[in-house]
Amino acid sequence: LSWAYLQEVIMTTPFTPTPHNLDGRFPSASFCVFLNRCVALTVASLAVRVKHGTVCGNPRTAPLRAYVPCAISNTLSSISQYASLKYVSFPVMTVFKSSTIIPVMVMGYLIRGSTYHWTRYVEAAVITAGVAIFSHYSSAAAAAADNHLD
Repeated sequence: LSWAYLQEVIMTTPFTPTPHNLDGRFPSASFCVFLNRCVALTVASLAVRVKHGTVCGNPRTAPLRAYVPCAISNTLSSISQYASLKYVSFPVMTVFKSSTIIPVMVMGYLIRGSTYHWTRYVEAAVITAGVAIFSHYSSAAAAAADNHLD
C-alpha cells in the first residue's frame, strides 16, 4: 500500500521543469520499476538467506527458465502501469485492473479448457458492471467540474 502511494506521488507530482523535462513530470517509468525491483530483490535475498542460510546453491530451487517468463511479464506490466499514471489516477487504474477477470476467464477456457461455476461468471459480470459504472460517473463528474470552472 505504501508503494502504491509513493508511485502515485512520484508520477503525478509536478516538479520544476528543466530543459530535458519540459512538463515537470517524473520522466522515467522504467527507472521507477528498476528501483522497485532492486528493493524487492534485496528484501527477497535477505529473507531467503535468513530462512535457508544461502541465496544461491539450494538444490531445491526452480530452474531459471521456469520463472523468467512471469518475471518479464510482471516487469513489462509494471512499466505500463507507471506510464499510465501520467494519464489516469491510481484509483481509476486500480478499478480498471479489477475488470481483468473476464479476459482471464476467457483465456483460461481457451488455453486450458477451464470451466467455472456459474456464480463465478455472475461475480465477473457484476465486477465489470461496477467498473463500467464507476468509469462512466467518474468521467461525467470530471466533465461537470470542467464545465463548472469555465
